[in-house]
Order: sequence, then C-alpha cells, then structure tokens
Amino acid sequence: MAGPVCVLSPHLLVAQAVAAALRSAGMAAETRTWESAVARGRLTVAGEERPEILVVIVDGLDNPSLVLQVDRLVQRGGVRVVVVTSAESAVRWGGLLANEAVDLVTVTTSVAELAAVVRRLAAGGTSMDPERRAALQTSWALDLDRRRQLRAQLESLSPQQRRVLELLASGHRVAEVGKEMGVAHGTVRSHVKALRAKLGASTQLKAVAMFHQAYDVADGADLVPSPRRESEGSVAVARR
Repeated sequence: MAGPVCVLSPHLLVAQAVAAALRSAGMAAETRTWESAVARGRLTVAGEERPEILVVIVDGLDNPSLVLQVDRLVQRGGVRVVVVTSAESAVRWGGLLANEAVDLVTVTTSVAELAAVVRRLAAGGTSMDPERRAALQTSWALDLDRRRQLRAQLESLSPQQRRVLELLASGHRVAEVGKEMGVAHGTVRSHVKALRAKLGASTQLKAVAMFHQAYDVADGADLVPSPRRESEGSVAVARR
C-alpha cells in the first residue's frame, strides 16, 4: 500500500477508535473528519493528491444523506471505499455497488479481517463475492421500486390526511393529533378512516407502517458479505 488507510465516520471518535485498532493490527491508519473528506473528494497527504483507501464507519447512522455523500465522494474518483455497516442497513448501499470502488462489510468484521479487506482493495481486488454484490444491487432496486409505489399512494392523500398520517407515524396519539391540528377528535378519526381507504390499509397501524416503509429500506441481513474469520474481536468492539 502506498500510504495509510484513512478512516472516517460521522462520529470522529468512532473513526479514531477504529484507526487505533487497525494500527494495533500493524496497518498504517489515519483519521479524517467527515466534512473534509466529503467536501474534497480526495484526501491530501504530504501536499500531494493521490488515490486513497477509505474505511467509512456508518453503523447505526445509515441514511439517504450519508449514502449520497459517499456516492459523490466515490464519483469524484481517486478513492476505494469499504463501508462498514450493519446487516440490516446494507440494502441502503446497494445502489453504490455497481461501482467496483465500493465494498461492504458488516460491523461484526474483526479488525484483522478489516485489515485484510483493505489490503485486497489496495491491490485492486474486492472483498465481496460477485453474486452477493449483485443480490444487494437487485434488492436495492426492488426496494426502491416498492417505496416509489408507496409514495405514489401517499400522494393521493389530501393535505389534511397526509398531516394526520405524518403525526401518527411520529408517535402521536389521535387526541394529540387533534390538538396539534386544532381539530376535533372525531375529525381526526374521519381523516384516518378516509386515508386508510385510499391506501387500502385495514388498520391504522398498517397505514402508519406503509408510511414508514415508503421512506425506509428493507432488511438485507442475508445478503451482506461475511468475511473470513481470521481473529477474535470486531470493528464494533473497537468502537467501544
């Protein structure tokens, strides 16, 4: 490897802990702030811009904004990225996997395994099985289509019905929704009945679930690559 691997996370302390763990495994590792990496696209070492290996720790923080930021970083070029995430959040990253510069591993990956992944990336290889990479891409595309259909259904709601559903989805009770909107309890119930009919939801809970599904990503736990077990301990442990 030409230089140190750069570790970054929206939480700087997480990046620092993982970098320290990688150094303890004999790998040169440095941290960078999330803002500097995302803003510049390429990281500068000793005054020269050069390709970097980035370890991006996002477990529990995965959201569309972070995915977009990493995607922009990759699209600018000059980086190879290994995203460390939970199995449940892996599908969120499926859209990036068409780019061979991006790999995914789980937070159960040991420090030694993560170091091995980084070395394979530095050598121009990949840590992901092609079939699992393709499966995650497919799951991401199917989930995207499913959410688009749900969002189209939600667009059929009136502004009042949409607001009622948003408040219910955020945890408000019917009485609290009425107070928030300045309407009677019975009016809220009428809106709930109407929006359920439009969405084809048999219960209020199912309507709320549809709202969450429209903006959340499905579970991809069975699709995330499982690295070879080389030692005890994991990236998750390193973060504590």
